[in-house]
Amino acid sequence: MNYFQPKPSTNFNVTVDIPGSKSITNRALILSALSGKNVTLRNILLSDDTKYMIEALKALNNDIELDLQNKTLKIKGNKNPKFENLEIYIGNAGTAMRFLSSYLATGTGSAVLYGNARMNVRPIKDLVDSLTQLGVKVEYLNEVGFPPIRITANGVSAKTVEIDCSKSSQYISSILMASPNFKSPIEIKTIGRVVSKPYINMTLKMMKDFGIQFLEKDNSIYIQPQEYSPSEYLIEGDMSSASYFLAMALISNSTVRLNNFFKNSIQGDSQFLNVLTKIGLKILSFNETNITVQGVENYNGIELSMNDIPDVAQTLAAVALFAETPTKVWDVENMRIKETDRISALKNEILKLNGNFEEFQDGFLITPKPFTEYEGEFLETYDDHRMAMSLTLIGLRVPNIKILDPNCVSKTFPNFFEEFNKIYLGE
Repeated sequence: MNYFQPKPSTNFNVTVDIPGSKSITNRALILSALSGKNVTLRNILLSDDTKYMIEALKALNNDIELDLQNKTLKIKGNKNPKFENLEIYIGNAGTAMRFLSSYLATGTGSAVLYGNARMNVRPIKDLVDSLTQLGVKVEYLNEVGFPPIRITANGVSAKTVEIDCSKSSQYISSILMASPNFKSPIEIKTIGRVVSKPYINMTLKMMKDFGIQFLEKDNSIYIQPQEYSPSEYLIEGDMSSASYFLAMALISNSTVRLNNFFKNSIQGDSQFLNVLTKIGLKILSFNETNITVQGVENYNGIELSMNDIPDVAQTLAAVALFAETPTKVWDVENMRIKETDRISALKNEILKLNGNFEEFQDGFLITPKPFTEYEGEFLETYDDHRMAMSLTLIGLRVPNIKILDPNCVSKTFPNFFEEFNKIYLGE
């Protein structure tokens, strides 16, 4: 049986290195491909999700050269790609599935995008509906509304499109990034309540960094056909990955320095630092690319909407178990269509520990107990990297926690457990 067993530990002092951002790496790869130019990407993340994207772009005749030691990637983009009867496997990489769909739409030919069993039950209908509005032919090869899909493209000439963003912000990010390569000016209009809006802002900021101009007005974004003009791009440290080590400091009343933590981050999950400081985390120093934080002996829970930052809700759940008062989270229904149904999965595992967990359709309530009442257990990870990393934090206070199938962290943070184990090196 494959598992990782964290040992309880408190009051330590450790320095950890945060990997490059998955969200930024995959956006930078697509933007570079769309540019048709030579681009150097620095501080890239090499994880399962980004490797699937890289292999897909190679299959679409983008020239890619990797320098693993220096975490650098050089790419010569293939603008408006041509392809025929291509099949592209992307595992459970949601960004790859969604971003590649619109990249293919700017090209000519026919290609199938497919993933693993979990990917094939993650909805994609809202994006497909928008691509169909754009004149792209998209066929469902199994169940309507879900991958695998076949895309038959001959470029995009449409002048307007509506996108339902109530399930995922990646749908509009996908079309936004491809839109400068459309044949006509386009109005991209959002309908429905937008979830994870900071990710859309990240996309627009990166497009601007890559030389694109656009106009935002009301619920629409207007983009003219134009050229991407990048040459080099530095990828920030991943704020979702950083969340586990910020939480580590608070849970264990320890001092943690995080390298590759960008002070002026464009990532929405950087807001998680503010959430933790509200309940007690102390910032000892904060420079351009690193931060040092310190936990406290006791802290209270919190009640908040995490609509903008759903990917760190599991991290907050681990923090909530050791608070003095309850923690309530809402506005995160899209957690249910991630790598697993994350709300139900959290409930299953926290109840195993003898914890209190009340499930809502769009969130949860955790009422903490004295940590001595929690019981060590084998905890399932559901092939979900964020389940594995957040549940590991519980082992800082509760003995005999065993994290099953820990290798799923390779999706975004392959060396997570190496960084986590640094806390034991001084023992």
